[in-house]
This record gives sequence, structure tokens and C-alpha cells, in this order.
Amino acid sequence: MSFKRLQIRFQTARSLPAPYSYFYTLAVQPVANNALQIDLAITYPDRDDIDDDELIAEGYTRDDDFSWSGKLPKAWLDTVANLTAKTRLQPLEEDTLAEDDDFWAMTIEANGNTKQGNPTNADDWQYLIQELIQAAYESIGRERPFELTYLNLNPQQEDYEVHLTASFAERSVNVLIRQNRRERSQTLPWSTLQQLMSRVYEHDFSPDDTQLKRPKRDGRWLNLGGEEWYDVSNLRALTKLFQDL
Repeated sequence: MSFKRLQIRFQTARSLPAPYSYFYTLAVQPVANNALQIDLAITYPDRDDIDDDELIAEGYTRDDDFSWSGKLPKAWLDTVANLTAKTRLQPLEEDTLAEDDDFWAMTIEANGNTKQGNPTNADDWQYLIQELIQAAYESIGRERPFELTYLNLNPQQEDYEVHLTASFAERSVNVLIRQNRRERSQTLPWSTLQQLMSRVYEHDFSPDDTQLKRPKRDGRWLNLGGEEWYDVSNLRALTKLFQDL
């Protein structure tokens, strides 16, 4: 199902306190050249009574409210259109929401019709919206594309290095592999990044196994775009994932 316009109003459950609670409005529509027009506004309420130190400790600031209007490329248009086609709306009954229920109000204009309600596949939308917010941050330079480097340093054979760059704004994943003094590059499906990040972040990396400079000693190492290099030599399933790229 093609769509003409999609609008979402979302608010976290009433039981979720500040500074974690937020609400947003999102409007998207196809525009010329197969692009997707985005109008997004996010607000984090009820933070006035929270000390700055507490906000910083939780990874927030006093001014996290955000709004952005801009365009994203065809990959985003296709993704939103595909999820919209799978979306069914059920009647919105705000009075029946429990304390732990998020509020969703979605309007879909498609095929000459306008439908309103609560999406039955809210989890899929929640995941996609988080990626879209990251794309918006990247578009204005607030965030950089995601980067990951994996090293396998072994004196018995040639070193092996994987450098992955993923742009949420472009919805693209590029990989550069160095081995045997040769380089090769490839483009991966976006779903591969989702699977890889899920596998990476399921681990709680220990600060005791961290180096702040590019490693030179033997082992398998992972860098997630910062200064820290994590020793992942004992995470066999994870290292196999990188070796098989």
C-alpha cells in the first residue's frame, strides 16, 4: 500500500518518570525524487525539579528537546512504505490505557482514505522511529555515523581488520576489510547491521579489558567508535561473526 501521509503522536507511559519520559510528533510524506519529508519534534517534560548533576549522570542534559524538518533518501521511503503496508490500526481508546501503557495515535492517508488509531505492530514502529531519530541527529551533525573496528592480531598469520561504517541518514552499511596486505570493501544489507549491533550490545564489556590506544599485542579487539578498545578474545560467537564477513 502506497501512502500519501503518515502522522504519529506518541507519549511514554505515565508510570515512566522524568528524565526518561518523552513525547513526540512525527509527520512523514513522500516528495519529489523518491525522498521522504520528515517533520519531527521531541519534548522531554518535567525536568525542572531535577538537578543538572543528576541529568548528566543519566546521560541527559537540560536542553534535550529536539525538532527537525528535512528529507531522507529513497531507502527510508521504501522502509516506511513497507511498514505502513503491514500496519493495521485498532480503535484508539485513551481512557482504557493503563499506567504502564504507551500512548500511540497514528493517522495514515493512503489510497484516497484516511485511517486513525493505534498500530497493532507498535514494537516495529518503536524500533524504526528510534532509527529515524538517529538519522535526524546525524543529518544535522549532532551524531556521527556509527563506526566499529574489529582487529584480530595473530603472530602466526596475517592480521585481520574489519572497519564498518553505518549511516542512519542514508540507511547504508559499508565494510572495509584488510587482510594479507590487501583491502576489499563491500556493502551490507541494513538488516545485517541490526543483527550485528544486537549481538555486540548483548555483552557487558569489562573496563578491565580496555585499552585507550590501538592494540599492538596479540588478541581480538573491538572498538565502537570511541577511544576504548575491548578485548573480545573469549567471545567466540562474536569474533566468528566478524571473521565471516
